[in-house]
Amino acid sequence: MFTSAYDRARCLARAALPSAPVMAVIAAYPNPSKNLGARRRGWTHRAAYDVLGEMGIPTISPEATWMGYTYPEQEKDPDYTPWEHRALPVTWDQADILLWSQIAHDIGVMPQAPVLSKLVDVERGVTVYAYDDRGMDITALSPDSIAELRTRFDAWLLDHDRPRMSEAFAKA
Repeated sequence: MFTSAYDRARCLARAALPSAPVMAVIAAYPNPSKNLGARRRGWTHRAAYDVLGEMGIPTISPEATWMGYTYPEQEKDPDYTPWEHRALPVTWDQADILLWSQIAHDIGVMPQAPVLSKLVDVERGVTVYAYDDRGMDITALSPDSIAELRTRFDAWLLDHDRPRMSEAFAKA
């Protein structure tokens, strides 16, 4: 299950983001030591970006840093706190580590870092967000940027997403 998801994520990410370098947008859990399973994951005494650094993603010289929520609805919930985000260029080997960590987190495979990450092609307005063995989201500001992916990887599309995708591409 994990290896299949990881292999597909790597294949799709490269197809969706053909230019190099790839920009990674990474959001660190505000307090990973309080996360469920923190002790088992080794997050009790290390900051999120330190864990990611140990996995091979140096984050000390980002292109940009900001505080914000990971999802819009969190702004209205007093139980959520903003996360530190960093944007940095990564190699494909580093992008693979981020994809691994994303998929591993939701499935429970180790190692993993207490972060959420997306890979981005800023010029084309395309993002790749892998989440678990169920799939990943590839979004774009323009349907034309990813229309070829829909045809090329049709067999991998989730049936419950097909109506929404058809509507989005019909507007193009």
